[in-house]
Amino acid sequence: MKVILLLALSAIILSQSYGFAYGAVDVDGNPIPGPNTDVAIVSVTTDSSLYVEGDVIIVSGSVSDYRESDPYTNFDVTIRFLAPNNNIVSISQVSLDSDGFYSTSILAEGPLWKLDGGYTVLASQGPDRNASIIFNLVHAAPEEVIEEVVEEEEEVIEVSEEELAEKCGEGTHLEDGVCILDESSEAETVSTNTGSVPTEGFNSWIYSITFTLLIAFVIAIFLFLISRVRRKKTV
Repeated sequence: MKVILLLALSAIILSQSYGFAYGAVDVDGNPIPGPNTDVAIVSVTTDSSLYVEGDVIIVSGSVSDYRESDPYTNFDVTIRFLAPNNNIVSISQVSLDSDGFYSTSILAEGPLWKLDGGYTVLASQGPDRNASIIFNLVHAAPEEVIEEVVEEEEEVIEVSEEELAEKCGEGTHLEDGVCILDESSEAETVSTNTGSVPTEGFNSWIYSITFTLLIAFVIAIFLFLISRVRRKKTV
C-alpha cells in the first residue's frame, strides 16, 4: 500500500514539474509564462523606426497574461519616452482592451524633442514587467532649406529681368538690370542734335535783327511826325 501511495505521489510531482518546465495554462487555456520560458509578458512597438520632427509616433503592444478578472494583471500600462540624454520627454498611462492590447500616439514636436538621435519607448506594468524599443528622430536638414531658398531667389531674378526687358522701349536693351540705348539709336540721336542746333541759332538771329529794324522804323516815323508839327507852328 505504501508503495502505491509513493508511486502516485511521484507521478503528481512529475506532472507538476513538467507543467512548470514546459508552460502551465490558466483556467481559460491561456499559457502562463514561467521563469523557464522565453515568452515576453509586456511588449511594445512603434509604427516606424525613423521619424522627422513634427511626425506622429504610434506606440502599441500587449500584455500576454492580462485577464480582466485578475486584479494582479488588470491595471494600466505606463508609457515613457526618453530622449538621447535619458531625460523624460513624455509619460502617460494607457488602458488595455479586453484582449490585453494597448495603443497610443504622441506628436514629436516641442522643446523637449530638440535632440537628434535614438529615443527610447519604455512600457511597464509594475516594477518588474517592462519592455522597451528605440527609434531615431531627426530634424529638417539645413542644406535642403538653403537649396530651396536659392532656387526661389533665382526664380525671382529671372522674372524681374523679363519684366525690366519688357519695360525698355524701342532702340534700347537690358544690361545689368539697366535699359541702355543701342549703338544705332545713339548715332541717330547725336546726328539729329548736331543738325538742329545751328538751325535754331540762325533763326533766332534773324528774328532779333528784324525786331531791331522794326523798332528803328517806328522811331524814325515818330521823329518825322514831330518835325512836321514844329514846322507848321513856325509858319
